[in-house]
Amino acid sequence: MKWIVIIIVVVALAVGCMRTGLPGDCIGIAGFAWYALIPFLDKRRVRARWATLTILFNGLLGVVYSSAYLMLHSGWLVVGSHANHAIRTWLLVVGGIFLGVTFTLMIAGQLPGAKRSDQEVRHDPAA
Repeated sequence: MKWIVIIIVVVALAVGCMRTGLPGDCIGIAGFAWYALIPFLDKRRVRARWATLTILFNGLLGVVYSSAYLMLHSGWLVVGSHANHAIRTWLLVVGGIFLGVTFTLMIAGQLPGAKRSDQEVRHDPAA
């Protein structure tokens, strides 16, 4: 299961960072939104607090990142050529930072997380 999560995240980030036009922008928004929810979807795995916050922040910032590309590609945001070049340069830098943070989380073993033991699972008493 953890390798499937890693593969899906890497593919979503790669497609989101390749900027293949409007479909790529929409896939990027969906992929980053899913990426932000990873720590909250799988309760069978545990991550360090810093990793959970990093994944959440990285995912939310990625949604903004993909939305900015969507606005540029669809013509919703029209700027001059110099500003357009500056915006795209900054977005490329941010895309590299996303990939770097994601690979750091993978190397640290925090992206997939560690399986919880049966003793760590809390059962709420019936009311």
